[in-house]
Amino acid sequence: MEHPYSYPGIEILAFCADSISELDGQIRAARQDLSDGTRIFTLSAKTRRAFDPKAAYRLLWAGTDSDTPAENLDAASEWLKSRQPAAPEPLPCMFFGKNGPEGKLAFLFPGQGSQYPFMARSLIETFTESGPVLEAAEQAFGRNPPLLSYIYPPEKEANVHNLPDAAALQNTDVAQPAIGTISLIMLKILARHQLSADAACGHSFGELTALCAGGLIRDRDFMTLSAARGKLMAEAGETSGDRGGMLAVRAPAETIESLIREHEADVVLANRNSPSQGVLSGPTEEIERMQKVCRQNRIISARLPVSAAFHSRLVLDAADPFREILASIPFFPGTIPVYSNTTGKPYPENEAGARNLLGRHLLEPVNFEDEIINMYDSGIRTFIEVGPGAVLTGLVKKILARHPHNAFPIDGSGGKKPAILDLACALCRSAALGYRVELDKWPEGDKE
Repeated sequence: MEHPYSYPGIEILAFCADSISELDGQIRAARQDLSDGTRIFTLSAKTRRAFDPKAAYRLLWAGTDSDTPAENLDAASEWLKSRQPAAPEPLPCMFFGKNGPEGKLAFLFPGQGSQYPFMARSLIETFTESGPVLEAAEQAFGRNPPLLSYIYPPEKEANVHNLPDAAALQNTDVAQPAIGTISLIMLKILARHQLSADAACGHSFGELTALCAGGLIRDRDFMTLSAARGKLMAEAGETSGDRGGMLAVRAPAETIESLIREHEADVVLANRNSPSQGVLSGPTEEIERMQKVCRQNRIISARLPVSAAFHSRLVLDAADPFREILASIPFFPGTIPVYSNTTGKPYPENEAGARNLLGRHLLEPVNFEDEIINMYDSGIRTFIEVGPGAVLTGLVKKILARHPHNAFPIDGSGGKKPAILDLACALCRSAALGYRVELDKWPEGDKE
C-alpha cells in the first residue's frame, strides 16, 4: 500500500526523433549530460519540453535518481541497437513506440471492489487538481468523519479520535464515493496533460464516472449521485430481511446459464465480465447453493465482499429513490460516446433517454464483455483504466485476447508503488503509443 509521505519525486525523460539513429544520439547525449553533472530534474524538464508525440520514434522513461537513470539510458541505447521487435518495453517504466497511434483511445472506470486504503495519496498531495474534487466530494458525502478519513485512515497507535479504520472503506456507502473521488482526480490530472479519450465506459458504479468524463453530467452532480448510490445500495434489502449476495464464477456465460436452468436457481447472471468469468446475484441461500453447485462441477467460484445482490431485484429498494434523485439532475449532450453496461452501446443523445437508461442501471445486468467488443468495433484500440486498481485492464485483455490492442491502468501497482510513479508510467506509455500528452505539464522536480 502507498503510505503517506513515502514517495520520492518522479521524473520523466522523453526522447523523440525521425530515425532510430537520431533517437539513439539523443539518448547518448542525455547520458553524457548526467555524467557531466546535470541533475535529472533539469534534464527531465529539457526533454519533456522538446517532446513531440507525432515524431516517428519515441522512447520515454519514468523514475528517480535512485533508479539509476544513467544505467537505464545505457540499456535503452543498447536495446535500440539490437532492434528487438519482440521486446516492446526495453526496461521497467521505459516505453518505446513508432509511427502514429494504432486507433482511438477509451477511458475505463472501475466499480466497487477496486478501493483500498491510501489509494492515490501521492497524487492528491502533488496535483492541485485534487482540491476542487475533494471539496465537492466532502460536500456530497456530508458526514462526519469526512470521506478523506476513510480513504486515508490514521495508524492504529495514532487513532485517538476514533476515526475510521482501513476496514471501513469496504462499506458500500463509503466505497462508491471514495472510488468516484479518486477516479475523478485521476481524470483531472490526465486533462492537465491534455490526454483525452474518444469514448468511455465504466463497470457498474464506474458507469457514473464515465458519464461525468463524457460530459453527460456535471462534476458536482456526479458526486451527489455517487454518495446517494452508495448510501441507497448499502441500505438495499433492509425491508425484506435479506440483502442477498454475489458470486464470481470462473466459467463461460453459457455454462453459468446452463447451471442456473438445471438447478432452477433464483439468481441472475448479473455481470458478464469476460469470456471466462461471470457473476451471479441473488438471495443469500441461493448464492450459497450455487457455490456448492460450482464446487461439485469443479468450477472455481468466490463470494464477493458486497453488501447486497447488486443488479438484481433485491436492490429494488435502492432503484426507485435513485431514480427520484436522477429526476433533478440535468443531463447534457456529452462530448464523447459513453457506453452503457445495460445495452453495450452508447448512451442516447437525448436527455430523457439517457436519464431513463441510468435509472434502470441498478437493476439491469452488466454486460461488460459486449460493451468492450462494441467499443473495439468502433475503432478503439487503446483502453486506459482510470481509477484505483487494474481489474478492468485484466478483463479487457481476456475479452480482446485474439485482437491487437493496448490495455493498461493509471494505478498499475495497486498501491505497491507510489501512485505518482504509476501515473508517470501510464503517461509515458500513452505518449510512446503516439497519443497526445503534454509532458511539460508534469510537476518539475526539486531545484535545490
